[in-house]
Amino acid sequence: MRKLDRNEADLYFELLEANQAKILKDLRKRLVKLAGAERDLIISYQLPTIRVSGKNFLAFAAWKNFYSIYLLSGSLGKKLVKSLKQGELDKSVIRFGWDEKVTDQTLELIIKAKKKELIERAKVR
Repeated sequence: MRKLDRNEADLYFELLEANQAKILKDLRKRLVKLAGAERDLIISYQLPTIRVSGKNFLAFAAWKNFYSIYLLSGSLGKKLVKSLKQGELDKSVIRFGWDEKVTDQTLELIIKAKKKELIERAKVR
């Protein structure tokens, strides 16, 4: 896949196999709705990324054998490890098999933890 520009998030889906694109478009739709995110995605570090209040919030990507949600935080995975019931957590990435649909419950858990982390970071500044 060629390097995508920041404003080419929709092209990302066009470059995927149809079944992968369908899964990630559904994930995108649910993430945007549940997180109250901006409708438009951006490409950040070559990953489709949702934004909340103008800040990068979560990213996701397709790979050959799985798809991933990127927490965009070095410490958030440690906070989620005990309560995460789906996927395979590796530091700040959660991987899911193509045959595993991420539940809204899992997405809500991730989103709640991410929002809490951002609020805590804002207090420190």
